[in-house]
Amino acid sequence: MSMAGVGETVDELRRSVADLQESELFLFTTAIVSVRLPGADLIVLKPSGISGKSLSVGSIVVTDLSGKVLDGVLAPSSGGDAHAYVYRELSAARCVVNTRSTLSLAWAARGEPIPHLPAVVEEFGGGVPVGPFVSSWGDALGRGVVDTVQATGSPAVLMPSQGPFIVGPTASEAVRLALLLEQLTRRLHIARHLGTAEPLDPHDIDWLGVTALRRGDSPRR
Repeated sequence: MSMAGVGETVDELRRSVADLQESELFLFTTAIVSVRLPGADLIVLKPSGISGKSLSVGSIVVTDLSGKVLDGVLAPSSGGDAHAYVYRELSAARCVVNTRSTLSLAWAARGEPIPHLPAVVEEFGGGVPVGPFVSSWGDALGRGVVDTVQATGSPAVLMPSQGPFIVGPTASEAVRLALLLEQLTRRLHIARHLGTAEPLDPHDIDWLGVTALRRGDSPRR
């Protein structure tokens, strides 16, 4: 097993978890964050019961793409097998984040997608879809995430039983989208209390996509 690059990837994972904790997207040690090693079929995974500030090379868990633990003395986060499934099926995925953030988790539990609002379309390429209800971890959960990503093109999926999953090409982008998703959900929650948040019509969705492409910031589909 080649462990080249593990130290750098652990630092990336630690920063990701710390950024999420500082932003209060999850409390204590709840949330699952993983990063795939560049050019390797290896996953660096946050262990169960460890906060971002406590992460170190000695505390992280390294698994292969089947979820088998190859290195580490602590137990991997319970969703590790689901993350492994995502990496097996989505070759471009470099980081997977499941935040358990308050409003995004609550919205996911409602089973309602986040509609085509302007900021949502610009960042996610459309509304944020809801995946299937899954009552277990492992491949079933990972399959629900992957199937929804492939069907919709969205990098974010609201899983009714587990909250939001974000699949990113880099750890920093996955964390950025996780932070953004919570803020957009907060705005939508406030809008619902004030009245009705009207989604965009297809013409405006296409216009936003073209505008984003012209300024070099294509929707993340």
